[in-house]
Amino acid sequence: MKVNPMRFLLSTVAAFAFTGMAAAADKADAADSDVHVLTTDTFKEWTAAQKLALVEFYAPWCGHCKALAPEYEKAATTLKKEDISLAKVDCTEEQGLCEELEIAGFPTLKVFKDGDHAAYNGTRQEDGIVSYMRKQLLPPLSDVTADTFDEFSKSDRVVVIGYVNDKDSAEFSELDTLAKELRDEYVFGVVVDAELAKEHGVAAPGVVVYKKFDDGKDFVKGSSIPLLGDISAETYQMYAQAGLPLGFIFHDSEEMKKELQDKFYDVAKDYKGKISFVLIDATKYASQADFLNLKQEWPAFAIQNQTSLAKFPFPQDQELVFVDKVVDGTAEPSYKSEPIPETNDDSVFVLVSKQFNEVAFDETKDVLVEFYAPWCGHCKRLAPIYEKLGKVLKANKNLVIAKMDATANDVPSSHEGLQVQGFPTIKLISGKDNTIVEYNGNRSLESFIEFLEENAANKITYNKDDLKEEDEEEDEDEEPTEPVSEKEQHDEL
Repeated sequence: MKVNPMRFLLSTVAAFAFTGMAAAADKADAADSDVHVLTTDTFKEWTAAQKLALVEFYAPWCGHCKALAPEYEKAATTLKKEDISLAKVDCTEEQGLCEELEIAGFPTLKVFKDGDHAAYNGTRQEDGIVSYMRKQLLPPLSDVTADTFDEFSKSDRVVVIGYVNDKDSAEFSELDTLAKELRDEYVFGVVVDAELAKEHGVAAPGVVVYKKFDDGKDFVKGSSIPLLGDISAETYQMYAQAGLPLGFIFHDSEEMKKELQDKFYDVAKDYKGKISFVLIDATKYASQADFLNLKQEWPAFAIQNQTSLAKFPFPQDQELVFVDKVVDGTAEPSYKSEPIPETNDDSVFVLVSKQFNEVAFDETKDVLVEFYAPWCGHCKRLAPIYEKLGKVLKANKNLVIAKMDATANDVPSSHEGLQVQGFPTIKLISGKDNTIVEYNGNRSLESFIEFLEENAANKITYNKDDLKEEDEEEDEDEEPTEPVSEKEQHDEL
């Protein structure tokens, strides 16, 4: 990608100027904020001292971080009363700390508890943050008694209470297993009191979902989300956690939105618990329509499987029986692909979706694939090393070093091990049995070769003198981290 030097200089100066102003504003507001500001020097001591804490890793120029800020502040004030602390780290100031914690995007939130940390998987709204963090203090399955029932059943937007005869039963064991698996998403309780169950009209064993919104009836997945709600960056996690396919209904005006609500309401009701239908602002989230291989024409509709990531853009000249085919598995997914290159003789093979299966799953060859984005700074810094890897190993006829622009090509969704969550993602597809192994080493020529020697089905050969030359080049060509990528400039889910 060509970069205008003057534009890049101005954007860099602006980014640093904004960072400086944001830092000054942070200091001025710190005394009035319930969000703790952490630095490299204070981070480890502070997190170790907290019973439970949530830490946001952000950049002042990040639009999603700015949108999160007021919700995060309100959540910090609410949770402060419950001895749950919220903090933030400016990754433009504390780069070493953020690299150590492998912060790959902004904002990233992590939960710190008992000396360990884990990814935060809740929504970015105050009620979602508060709900998620409160769950971290609860056991996976809480005992519910007559004294605690009313408060517990109303303690969160979705509360699941199981009624069992005793804790030695198979039903209790199943409920306990489910509660441990879904503890981050839902509050689970158990009643072992026949009189209390009778009082609430339940015959044990049984399960009741107590919730605060519309008329869904299916257990947990179907009951935890609205029937036909709006989706945005703030609500996406709620829908994603339900695990159901998402039916995206694109509109570009309030009038169109109302018409689509009326049109899709009965469809959404019929498929409750099978597909989550959501209304999405096409003006704000046009890039999502592109991602789903839809034309920029509104209204538009597409379904995406949240497990396989398969995309099913709706042909507007067809009836909605299309939905039946997606549910029963007979619909053909859509794959975006660049044209197959006319020549492909360089050291790194250019892979596109149209020929992906043919090349990647050739059992006579090991195939190492880099999935990249043209705007990704890490991908740009990797490019010369990856090109050198292709040259050093070019003589190995049973090995393909390949790259694929994952913004212009879809990865075939039937292969879950090939899902791409960030850039660059590098995976080896073994020539022996098509086993998929993800590369997680450092991005040096030697590390790539060690990985291939250990995991490739076919033996590789190379000239060791080429590795020494690469070491010298790496030392000379170290580049700074870019202040912002083009990708961050668009609204995304």
